[in-house]
Amino acid sequence: MQAQRRLTLTLFAATALGALTGCAGGPVVTSGMLTYQTEPEGATLYEAGQPIGTAPVTRNYPGDGKSATIRTPEVTAVWPSGAKESYYTFIKPGADLVATIERPKNAPGLQADLDNAKKFSATREAEARRQKEDIARQVRQNSDRCEAQQASGGPKAGFDDCM
Repeated sequence: MQAQRRLTLTLFAATALGALTGCAGGPVVTSGMLTYQTEPEGATLYEAGQPIGTAPVTRNYPGDGKSATIRTPEVTAVWPSGAKESYYTFIKPGADLVATIERPKNAPGLQADLDNAKKFSATREAEARRQKEDIARQVRQNSDRCEAQQASGGPKAGFDDCM
């Protein structure tokens, strides 16, 4: 009788634990991400009248946990010429999407916006090169040859494996 009672309690505990952990299936995703780009590049983005950065900007939008879609707030892109374009959309929870806001074709001052885009692009490319060089430097500094050089007291014959 005692063994049967222990078995019943064990089965009950295992069933309860399985109900609490095994059936959950992980966390429910209720938010979605949207990255805003602009064409031409370099427009300042505003959400609810507040600046949120220079495109590209990634935003995470919470859902209500019940609806199949999330309505994003209206985002306005403003280029240096003063040209403006607004955008909103509906995304699904768990989404990771990209939206491109295009400058109005008939807005004056296109050349100023194109010149700004060139500067913005050059800055972005310089930053990417700098990051690539930093990664390469870190790889070299973590190499076996660099560690051996440091252990031996420094570079020999002008070759520095740690730079």
